[in-house]
Amino acid sequence: MTAPLRALLGQAHTTDATRARDSRRALGTRRRIPLVLCAATAWLVFVLLHRALSGRVWWWQVPELVPPLALAAVPVVLLAAALAMARRARRAAAAVALVSLTLGGGASGLNLASLWHRAAPAPPDSIKVFSWNTWYWDQPVGGTMPPPTGTPARDVAAFYRYLHAQDADVLLLQEYVYFGADSRPIRVHDLDRLRREFPGFHIATASEMVTLSRFPIVLERGLGPRPEDSRDTPVPPGSDWPGFYTVKTLRTDLRIGNRTASFYNSHISSPVDPSAGGLDLLSLGRTQHEARQADLRALAADIQANPLPAFLAGDFNVSPAMGILRLVPGRMADATPALRSLYPATWDDRWPWWRIDWAYTTQEITVHEYRLVRSNGLSDHSGQRLVLSLSR
Repeated sequence: MTAPLRALLGQAHTTDATRARDSRRALGTRRRIPLVLCAATAWLVFVLLHRALSGRVWWWQVPELVPPLALAAVPVVLLAAALAMARRARRAAAAVALVSLTLGGGASGLNLASLWHRAAPAPPDSIKVFSWNTWYWDQPVGGTMPPPTGTPARDVAAFYRYLHAQDADVLLLQEYVYFGADSRPIRVHDLDRLRREFPGFHIATASEMVTLSRFPIVLERGLGPRPEDSRDTPVPPGSDWPGFYTVKTLRTDLRIGNRTASFYNSHISSPVDPSAGGLDLLSLGRTQHEARQADLRALAADIQANPLPAFLAGDFNVSPAMGILRLVPGRMADATPALRSLYPATWDDRWPWWRIDWAYTTQEITVHEYRLVRSNGLSDHSGQRLVLSLSR
């Protein structure tokens, strides 16, 4: 065989091998493309269902437990995967990922406004407010009443030092309650110590909320479900404290100078039945869902009928991914933009996962400062500290 012929045959062999290799690569690419597109489409379907069902039907409560950040992170990962694919399928997969990011990203808990929002300086007569879920007041950590042998004791002095350190004019505190070994709520009788610790403060209580204020309290009222919603709030048979289950917001109207403003201290029912003793997915039933709706409807009805400037804060037991937040009336504006955190998280305070504590104001109130205060082991919630002012 002549040298030119051998060269020609070698070139043909090389060309055939290259074509075969390119064909295998193209086949592999075609196989990968549908996987990314199918994943992006499946996630978009989930986002659409979540927007339609979350907060509206009780049987969507398990999907509602999706970590909020996933609503932004998953489409971003899918978008990156789509951009690595062949050009023809890239556009379809990328478009689907972008649509799911657009529709779901707002419920991810990301506070993009923190990148550009700059609050106005606080005036001299500003009001310092602190809201905090105390984790069963000064009950032994993670314990019951009476506490089991070996249960770590709560440092009560540290508890009050923490409250004093907030230097607040108004304190909105939740879980002013103990729990017995049978998950039965037990009233706390600590008003005498509160008066000693906060001389000159006015104090109001309702259910398991307590509000302390330097300003005179001219009205205090616990808010429970409307008659048409009362059937949705479960009260265990034989309970000696039904108000614990039916009253989940304490409204106090405070006289601040020559103005009066309403402060709402809320602890919305948990999606998990408290008798379950933990995150039991089987307890995510209709009863708790309807109780949460009743809590928020009672709150919304009072706010809508209230002509006064209003501030609302507390433990809502609602992550940014849960659609039940839409029951907060439109009159209230979320104070989140004033937070200097891109991903604010209040629970669990030791290893923060997401946010379930919130603050809202009406347009007559300006938020000058808003930050989350770690509880240093005193609670499983971070506190919320805000500096406000009333418009002139």
